[in-house]
Amino acid sequence: MKDIETQEDILLIMRKFYDKLLSDDSINFFFTKVTSVDQHLEAHFDILATFWEQSLFLKGGYYNNMFSIHKEVHDKHAFTKEHFETWLTHFNSTIDEHFAGKYAEQMKTQALSMATIMKIKFN
Repeated sequence: MKDIETQEDILLIMRKFYDKLLSDDSINFFFTKVTSVDQHLEAHFDILATFWEQSLFLKGGYYNNMFSIHKEVHDKHAFTKEHFETWLTHFNSTIDEHFAGKYAEQMKTQALSMATIMKIKFN
């Protein structure tokens, strides 16, 4: 398998990842009831791809505060340890199914770091 190299690779990950999230009843309500992300997926994917492109390839262009956005969601319905674990399981398995290499590992490591920081800050 090849490594993550382009924005298109990141978009593939996001689409496959969200397929899993939206199919999982233990977490999909965050995207369908707590927020309306499911109604704006393509726009959301573009934002996520810009975030990950900046994070992985240092391209720039992401200006939102990712933590404050997720804090707003958490304030509406608290994220539990199980939600973070489910999110990370789907995230990591999606990457592992499609990519292998330095950037794939970096993406999984950064996701774990972000989830860990959110768990600490939000609870």
